[in-house]
Amino acid sequence: MDITTKFVVVNEANIMDLLQLITTLAKEKYGPVLSDAQLNTYLHRYTPQQLASDVNNFSNQWLMVYAGGKPAGYALITSQGKRPDTLTEKKVKRLTGYGVLQQYADSGCPEALLQKCLQVGQSYDALWMHEYADSPLLPYFERHRFQREGGQATLDELPLPGVYLIRRK
Repeated sequence: MDITTKFVVVNEANIMDLLQLITTLAKEKYGPVLSDAQLNTYLHRYTPQQLASDVNNFSNQWLMVYAGGKPAGYALITSQGKRPDTLTEKKVKRLTGYGVLQQYADSGCPEALLQKCLQVGQSYDALWMHEYADSPLLPYFERHRFQREGGQATLDELPLPGVYLIRRK
């Protein structure tokens, strides 16, 4: 299967693909731990107009991974978000929204997406994440040199415990 990772540019097809990925991945990841109302509140903030604005924001770099030409996952690298205290004076970027659809979990897509994220982040002192504390992805990130740091804090957008993961140079 041909796997490619590309930067997202604003056009109707990309925005709709990104919206579909965000919706499906949120349901896969948070559906078992959130009520329908909580999940709908979280997803309601994503609109085509908001995504187009976010993709065009110079603080953001959106990536999508494709398997056989079909969107399989996405990640956002941004300078936004409350960073861990240990990174206050560092040149860092945040990796957020990282996810690959379950049907592509064993396809090589997660590795291709993460490798592109690491390439983008190589000129920074660190990449950091604020991930759901019970995420099944935590061991995956830890295998790729992300380390848990600091106390747990509630995720920015969801009423779930979170953990900071930091990958230093």
